[in-house]
Amino acid sequence: MRRLTEVLILFISIFLLACCCDSGYHEIVIEPWDVLLVKLENAWNTLNIPLLESCFRDDFLHHLQSQDWDDYDGDGIIDQYWELEIELEFAENISTEADSIYFSFSGGESFIWSGDSTGQSIQMLRILTREICFPSDTTLEVRPVTLICRPDSQGEWYIWQWFDGEEQK
Repeated sequence: MRRLTEVLILFISIFLLACCCDSGYHEIVIEPWDVLLVKLENAWNTLNIPLLESCFRDDFLHHLQSQDWDDYDGDGIIDQYWELEIELEFAENISTEADSIYFSFSGGESFIWSGDSTGQSIQMLRILTREICFPSDTTLEVRPVTLICRPDSQGEWYIWQWFDGEEQK
C-alpha cells in the first residue's frame, strides 16, 4: 500500500510538472512603440538629425517643467512647451557643439493612454539618461519622462507628446 502511494505521488508530481512547466516555444513580442524608442536613442547617440526628425510628426509637443519655461520661439510669450521646430533646433545645436552624447531610456511601463478615445495612443513611462560631453564641460540629466506615442495614417509610430518629469539629482 505504501509503495502504491509513493508511485501515485511520484506520478502526480511528474504530471503536474509536465502540465505546469511550459518547456515549449515562447513568443517574444516587440511592440512598434518600443522600436520607436530604440530609433530615438540611436538618433541621439549618433546625432543623426534626419533620423531624429523621423521619430516625430508636425504635431509634436515637448511639455517642459515650470523651471524650464522660457520664450523659446521669440514671440514675447513664455512657452510651457515647444514644438517640433524647436526640438530639432535644440538637437542641432547639441550636434554642432558636443563632442559626444549618451542618450538612453530605462524602465518600461507602457499602457493605452486614457486621453485618446480611439485607444490607439500608448503612454510610456521611462527614465531618461542623457549625458552630453562638450569640449569644456559635461552635463548629465536623469529624469522621468512620459511619452505619448501613436500611429499615423500609414501605421508608422511616432512620438506625439513628451512630458518632462522632475530631474533626479
